[in-house]
Amino acid sequence: MQRLMLEYADRALAINHFPAVAAQQHVVIAPALGVKQRFYHRFAQWLADQGIAVTCFDYYGIGDSKNKPLNAIDTDIIEWATLDLDHVLTWASQQRPSAELVWLGHSLGGQLLGLIPQPERINRIVTVASGTGYWLKASAQVKRTSWLLWYLAIPLATPIAGYFPGKRLNMVGDMPARAMRQWSRWCRSRNYLFDHLSAEQLEGYQRLTQPYHAFSISDDELLVEDNVRALLQRYPNTEQKLTRLTPQQAGRRIGHFNIFKPTHQHTLWQQFLLPAITANRLTHPAIEES
Repeated sequence: MQRLMLEYADRALAINHFPAVAAQQHVVIAPALGVKQRFYHRFAQWLADQGIAVTCFDYYGIGDSKNKPLNAIDTDIIEWATLDLDHVLTWASQQRPSAELVWLGHSLGGQLLGLIPQPERINRIVTVASGTGYWLKASAQVKRTSWLLWYLAIPLATPIAGYFPGKRLNMVGDMPARAMRQWSRWCRSRNYLFDHLSAEQLEGYQRLTQPYHAFSISDDELLVEDNVRALLQRYPNTEQKLTRLTPQQAGRRIGHFNIFKPTHQHTLWQQFLLPAITANRLTHPAIEES
């Protein structure tokens, strides 16, 4: 594993690269909100063992992507897309220019593609548990508990700490204050982040034409399948395939996060994620379910 720190625009981006000899695919794993990249490292190493190069990273202010104390980091999620994702894609593209560049977005990592400069650098899109996040259209658990986050935890804890202390509160994870407030606004808006984008930013989602394989998870504790479908509608010109994963296929619970745990190596990784990453083309643009 190769570790490095990209520094630009008074920001720092921690990258971990898992090389593979003669790799024909290079996967960039874009994390879920508040999730540190090391959560994906065992999956990344497994992909590298299959001959696929992988790049993992932390958004600025998350995990190892810090060049100052978290309460001094001023960034939001839009800047994660326009700055951080731009730089990680540029770096990844330079490592093996002939390899197919595959975007693997988990949750938030699949929502930001239309905001990335030059998204045509990406050859294939795979998303896992990635959908719109309006809280009243999410899972029953989110409807029951998220008001504590929006109306108590964020407004009370963030000013005191200077950032959102999610680790101590067992909510989301530690987050830069401005990013957390922005995400809170999105989740309280009927069309999620799309209610807060300019016309130019919305057009970015129209530009993507790549094959796009989305995975929904039947026992996801945060999102329902309608959330995943709503996000797919925001990428209208991509070649789309939707696959629904169930605990029966996995032999155990999956949930919003567990798919990246090694317990799914011989089931979901081998049977679903690997074929989605390595496929030459989708058979047709219709949305399908398995």
